[in-house]
Amino acid sequence: MKKITTILFSILLTTGLNAQTAGEALTFSQQHYEGTARSLAMGNAFTAIGGDLGAIAINPASSAIYRYSQISLTPSFITSNGETAYGDDNLKNISSDSFTRMAMSNLGFVMAFDTGKYSGLLNYNFGVTLNRTNSFNSIMTASCRTDKSSLLGSIASGLSGVHVSALESTDSYDAFYNNNLSWPEVLAWETYLLANTPDSDYDYIGSTENIYDNSIIELGGELEQNYYRKIHGGTNTFSFNFGGNISDFFYFGANLNLMSLTYELNETYGESAVNSRDFQDGFESMTSTYWQRSNGSGVNFQVGAIVTPIPGLRLGASFTSPTWYDMTDNWQRNMTSSFVNGNYYDVDSPVGAYNYQVKTPMRWSVGAAFTFSDIALISADYESVNYSKIAMADNSGNKDVFSEENNEITRYFKRSDILRLGTEVWPLKFMALRLGYNYYSSPDPEFYDAQQYISGGIGFKLGKGRTTLDIAYRRSLRNSENFTLYNDYSGIEAPEGTYTFSRGKLLFTFGFKF
Repeated sequence: MKKITTILFSILLTTGLNAQTAGEALTFSQQHYEGTARSLAMGNAFTAIGGDLGAIAINPASSAIYRYSQISLTPSFITSNGETAYGDDNLKNISSDSFTRMAMSNLGFVMAFDTGKYSGLLNYNFGVTLNRTNSFNSIMTASCRTDKSSLLGSIASGLSGVHVSALESTDSYDAFYNNNLSWPEVLAWETYLLANTPDSDYDYIGSTENIYDNSIIELGGELEQNYYRKIHGGTNTFSFNFGGNISDFFYFGANLNLMSLTYELNETYGESAVNSRDFQDGFESMTSTYWQRSNGSGVNFQVGAIVTPIPGLRLGASFTSPTWYDMTDNWQRNMTSSFVNGNYYDVDSPVGAYNYQVKTPMRWSVGAAFTFSDIALISADYESVNYSKIAMADNSGNKDVFSEENNEITRYFKRSDILRLGTEVWPLKFMALRLGYNYYSSPDPEFYDAQQYISGGIGFKLGKGRTTLDIAYRRSLRNSENFTLYNDYSGIEAPEGTYTFSRGKLLFTFGFKF
C-alpha cells in the first residue's frame, strides 16, 4: 500500500448530488466465489473438474459431468475480525471489532437426461443455481485524541473562496443543490459549526478552531475523534444452465446469469471537546452520519468446456461476458452539533437518488486437474480480469456524465491475475479431505493489497452415497488498509490509521442425488 485511502470524507470533494465513485464500481465488479463447501474447500479450482453445483458459476460445463440429478443447499456463516490503529504519529489508539453473519452461499439443482447412446451425445443436463459470488460485509471502528487538526478545520479550509451567500438557503435557493458545494459543507454551516471570518465573506473558521488577531487560526484544544463504518451486502448469481457430454471426452455448457447486487453503507464520525473551555465558540461536540443503499440487477452469459485428452487428466476453459448492471443509489447525510450554552442543532440533508449503469469487464479462466485413480486429485486454475475496462454511464448510456470516474478507472485500474489451487484425498471410501489456496493480484496496487485465502474441509458420503455432507472453512490472510478520515489542510496533516483485518467463512453443503 503506497497511498492513503480517504475512507469517509473523500465525498467532501463531490457535490453531494451523486454518491457514485470509481472505487464502488470496482467493488461491484469483483467476484470471490463461495459456492458449495466442496468447491470452497478446494479453493474453487474447478474450471476443469466440474460435477459441482458451485462450480457452475465458474465453468458452465461443470453440469455436463453429472450422470445423475442432484439438489444441494449451502448455508454459511461469515466472520470478520479487525484491528484499527488510528491517531497522530506515535500516539495511535488501538481498537478492535468483530461480527458473525449467516447467509446462503449456494442453492440449486441439476437434472440429468441420459440419451441411451454409447457415443456422441451421451447425456444433456439442465440446471438452475444460486451462488454467492461476492460479499461486502465488514465493520470498522477507529478513535483517537488529537490537538492538531479536525474535520471542521478541513471543511472550513475547503470552502475558501466561496461566498457566504452560497451557503444560505432561501425560499428560491437550496444550498444542497449547488454543484460547487458538498453536503457536509452545507450541513456544517446549518448546524452553526462554521462561520465566516470577521473580515471576509470568502474565508471560514470551524467551531473547533480559535482565531487570534483576526488572522491566525489554529485548533482550539484537544479533541476526541470517533469513527464507525458498517458495510452489508453482496452479489448473488442466478444461473440458468445447459450442459452436454460428448463421448465422455468433450463436455460443454452455457449459462445465462442474472445478477442481484445489494450494498448498504452506514458511517458515523464524531468530534467532541476534551475541555470545551478551550474553544472560543463554546464547541462541545459534533456528529456526522452517512447512509447509502445501492441496488443493482445485471445480466451476463458464460460458455465453457472441459476435455479429457488422456485418462485422469481434465482441461477446462471458461469465458464470461461483461455484466451490464442497472444501479439505483439512495443516500443521505445528517449532522448534529452541541455547545456549552445548551444550543443543539440537528439537520438532515435531502435524500439523494440516482439511477446509472456499470459495465464490468469480461473474464476468462483456464484450468487443469489430474485424478490419481479414485484416491486423490489436484487442480489449478488461472483467471484474468482487466478492471481498466470497467465503464460507468447514466441510465441512458451516456458515459460523459462519468468522464472523471471513467478516466480514473482507465488510469489507475489494472488487470488482476487470479490463481486457484485445490486438492482432494479420499483416505476412506466415504470420506474426503480437501485443501485450497487463492491469490488475487491487486487491481490497483497503489491503493489495494493483493488478497490471499486458504481453505480446507471434509466431505462424507452417507447411506448408499446418494446423500452427501460437506464442510469447509476459508480464511483470508490478514490484509491492511491505510486511511484518513478527512483531508489535510493549510499544511496540517490529518491523523492517519491502519485497518488490519481477516475474514472467514464456514460452509455446510447438503446434497441429494436422485
